[in-house]
Amino acid sequence: MCDLASLYERCGRIRGRPGSVTVLPVLTMPAGDITHPVPDLTGYITEGQIVLSPETHARGVYPPLDALSSLSRLMRKGAGPGRTRDDHLDVAAQLLAALARARQVRDLADLVGQAALSATDRRYLDYEEAFLRDFANQRADAPRDLDTSLERGWRALLTLPRSQLSMLPARLLDAHGARDLDALGDPGEGVPR
Repeated sequence: MCDLASLYERCGRIRGRPGSVTVLPVLTMPAGDITHPVPDLTGYITEGQIVLSPETHARGVYPPLDALSSLSRLMRKGAGPGRTRDDHLDVAAQLLAALARARQVRDLADLVGQAALSATDRRYLDYEEAFLRDFANQRADAPRDLDTSLERGWRALLTLPRSQLSMLPARLLDAHGARDLDALGDPGEGVPR
């Protein structure tokens, strides 16, 4: 296992030339097990990982990322006020928290059916769809800057009632027009989904 570290670290050294080379190790895991020692150690060495999802691929989303399994241990050091937009870290945290809740709701809907869900729960299903289709989905030939990505993230988040956006400061919610559930309407009663 310690051979992995020496291989990955070697990728960044070019004698007599400035700069560095980024290594992009691609791993397949036995039965998709991300806890297997090779992907686990690789994630620690590279300070992050991007995980692809067969389920997201089956839904026609490209790139088929699994946002909840992917991570960057260095993001907080390079994002936020003075580096990127002031709302970057708050929006990123809220997007992931809402996605985690949406997956729980989807699992519940599979058991009891969507009709048994609350209006707020159905909004989480709307959010997951908006997250995948508008925020995560991106054609290979369509580069997107950070501002556009953050605005798409806001659009996805605003499918949820304001009361569910507890990780975002009130000033940001006000600035982006976050509304209560009553103002959003009940997704089960004729509001386009």
